[in-house]
Amino acid sequence: MGISTITAGRIFKGQKEGKSGEEGYLSFERFPDMALLKTYNVDKQVPDSAATATAFLSGVKGNFYTLGVTAAVKNGDCASSLLPENRPKSILTWAQETGKETGLVTTTRITHATPGAAYASSAQREWECDAKMKQEADPSVLHCKDIARQLVEDQPGMNLKVIFGGGRQALGAQFDNSTATSCRRLDGLNLAHKWQEMRQAEGASYAYVTNTGQLRDVNIDNAEFILGLFADNHIPYERDRDLGVAGEPSLSELTATAIKRLSRAEEGYFLIVEGGRIDHALHDGKAQLALEEMQTFDAAISTALELVDLDETLVIVTADHSHGLAINGYPERGNDILGTSFYKDGVTDGMPHMTLMFTTGPGFNFSYDGTKVARVNVSGVDANASSYMFPAAVPTKVGWSMHSGEDVAVHAVGPWSHLFHRTHEQTYVAHVIAYAAQVGPFAQQRPEAPHALCSSSAVAPQVFQAAVVLCAFLLLLQRV
Repeated sequence: MGISTITAGRIFKGQKEGKSGEEGYLSFERFPDMALLKTYNVDKQVPDSAATATAFLSGVKGNFYTLGVTAAVKNGDCASSLLPENRPKSILTWAQETGKETGLVTTTRITHATPGAAYASSAQREWECDAKMKQEADPSVLHCKDIARQLVEDQPGMNLKVIFGGGRQALGAQFDNSTATSCRRLDGLNLAHKWQEMRQAEGASYAYVTNTGQLRDVNIDNAEFILGLFADNHIPYERDRDLGVAGEPSLSELTATAIKRLSRAEEGYFLIVEGGRIDHALHDGKAQLALEEMQTFDAAISTALELVDLDETLVIVTADHSHGLAINGYPERGNDILGTSFYKDGVTDGMPHMTLMFTTGPGFNFSYDGTKVARVNVSGVDANASSYMFPAAVPTKVGWSMHSGEDVAVHAVGPWSHLFHRTHEQTYVAHVIAYAAQVGPFAQQRPEAPHALCSSSAVAPQVFQAAVVLCAFLLLLQRV
């Protein structure tokens, strides 16, 4: 969710409301404080999601494709990932160590790169299940534990009060009639069942749900733990989601349920919410789906803002990385953001082009006519169709439109939001949250009240929630 995606999402939202679009705002764009974050990995100028998530959730940068480990761990190096000094604590652990309750919500597999970095340490982000690990040529990787098992068996994952997302198959809990994915369990474990057995052994009240109706039937006031796995793989895109009670809940409903449950916590809480299908749509070169998912994410942020007290809640909206989506040409005000544009003084082939294009992606569609490379005429294309892939300058496989390396924005509101004020390292996010909520390295420090001229909250409250809303996450943290 880079800045170009935010801009396009803003215009798309306005046009859906019957306006020109450019003059509007997404819910988080009116926050009083903002900054830029540098997203590079230790070994890459352009990052991947696992290492960037590690940066803003643990406060340390890592290597490409590694998850929840320091830069001392190379991609695929199981042995070094097992060393305690290479396994930094995440914000989830910091919060739990101070008695706070925690939750995780995502529209991706719960074991996917960005949510996985909140609770797991892995030398390879794709080790979500044992089947993936057994595909490796080096048998020593089997000394490591897959990400799904870490979620259920290890801290901090096992202590999460709320877990909502997709990924039943990675946990061995898929339905009999489900379509197999590449990430499945060969060890016979059903980790959803194991999670329930753990709760029973603790004598804790719990609920395991797999659809919207079951989620709505949960008694939020009584359930201590809630596990919701709503798809075998990722939760479907919003336009494909089953809206019935047997289908998948919206991101807004998942967010609201999680906040209501965690609001019972006496010592405060920390919640992460991910709108991860934005990234997937952009990887597929499908800007139309990405902008729809942006609206879904924006709605979830609005829902969260309705449920929290901004005098007690720090809300942060950011992205783990950007994508190579560009807004091109000189289209007229109000021109369909998914449509075409043509500026005759600048275009040499006499054909219109899409306003939105990708630098890399599967939508590359050019031909050589014997004298020059010619692009396809996009006049009359149905850019709203689910199958349409927007044009790209460099061809890639489907699903492989690549990330881009420019800085991403961070928007913040609430106590200590003024700490975001310039260009920061992405690792800074974790430290701001820890400082504001007095967890982790700042657990024994009580900050003074923020300066009235620098913050929307002139007095540091005795009890407050720190909520971080990211393109992949919404995190809420309360302290005493």
